[in-house]
Amino acid sequence: MVVLFVAATLAGCVMRKNEPARRFERLLSRIERNGDAAQKQQLVDEFFRDLQPGAYPFFPSDTAYVLVYRGAKDSVGVLGDMNNWTQAAWMTHVAGTDLFYHRGTAPAGARLEYWFVFGKNSLWSVDPLNPAKSLNGFGELSELAMPRYEQHPFFAEYRSGRKGSAAGLKVHEMDSAVLGYPHAIHVYLPPGYATTQRYPALYLQDGIDYVEFAQVPQMLDQLIRSRRIRPLIAVFVTPPNRFQPGMPNRMTEYGLNDTYVRFFADELVPFIGRTYAALDDPRARLVAGDSFGGLISAYIPFLRPEVFGYGYSQSGYLSFKGDTLIRLYRDTPKRPVRLYVDSGTYEETVGASFLPAAETNFIAANRRFEKVLAAQGYEFVYREYPEGHTWGNWRRHLIDALIWFFPGEKP
Repeated sequence: MVVLFVAATLAGCVMRKNEPARRFERLLSRIERNGDAAQKQQLVDEFFRDLQPGAYPFFPSDTAYVLVYRGAKDSVGVLGDMNNWTQAAWMTHVAGTDLFYHRGTAPAGARLEYWFVFGKNSLWSVDPLNPAKSLNGFGELSELAMPRYEQHPFFAEYRSGRKGSAAGLKVHEMDSAVLGYPHAIHVYLPPGYATTQRYPALYLQDGIDYVEFAQVPQMLDQLIRSRRIRPLIAVFVTPPNRFQPGMPNRMTEYGLNDTYVRFFADELVPFIGRTYAALDDPRARLVAGDSFGGLISAYIPFLRPEVFGYGYSQSGYLSFKGDTLIRLYRDTPKRPVRLYVDSGTYEETVGASFLPAAETNFIAANRRFEKVLAAQGYEFVYREYPEGHTWGNWRRHLIDALIWFFPGEKP
């Protein structure tokens, strides 16, 4: 009886989700039958005037979506995860109106991000009809969450594109003898922090990005208070020249840079140990990062397992320099580390405008890494999600990894 009730409830939700799509199809049919341009536009105006909040994007089925745009444009394209950010899908213009639309398909549980573009070389724009947004270093992106995607309640207040806050974090400008330049370090202390006890520590590459775009401090508050994870310290390490063309930067640091690993293991970890009540145990230290940061986060425990026993690569750039890191793991005896690796299935062409063409297929490289870890007998988790190379992906699944590494009292 319970199963039948749940199934009926889900069916009812899907029916309600599909109804705006059916009304949109009826609108297109009425416009096609109407020969008067003014009346066509009037039908469009009436439809969108009566459109209820939350009724868009349109979902004809669990695996189909329709995006629309209204405006005086010659052409409108959809550029996003659905086409690997390479070639825009150009919308159909409804003659006699200011309406454009695009039909697409995706897995029922997918979550995709996108922009609209107007002409081949135009600037991008978020979808003005879609209130759901995500952030990255370029600004806001629109979110397309398919009907079976499960939104996490932790991020409800951030779905309109609000940044996470660094308020309450401890801030340090930390010099480095081995690197020869400083780093901005932000430190999160858990609720009820006391120097009379010791805590595991999470170290994050692209530090302030994880604060603003992944809302990690606010996430940690909720995970700890709900006892999903143990209380922990989080160290946000921001590379120099963030969003600037200068050097050094995240690419020079994260590209399997042994000097950066020395900074991390021999300078940063001791500094945190002297300053805060962090456990001095490699099995209580997790280094994590995304993309290029995911690469270095899998390299640090490989090179220094006596310092970092845990590593987490989110959409890691593991194809870097012809799979160098993957080959290191393949050709070296197993190290005493635990790893968590995940990637989006919409990461077949990442960084096409600046990475070598042979290295842009991140999902394929992550699959090669998974096979090596399994063959070498590592303790690890590997996950794929129907998402892209985005902060919306990384913030949601960081939760799963933290629960695996540092489980709390609540199962």
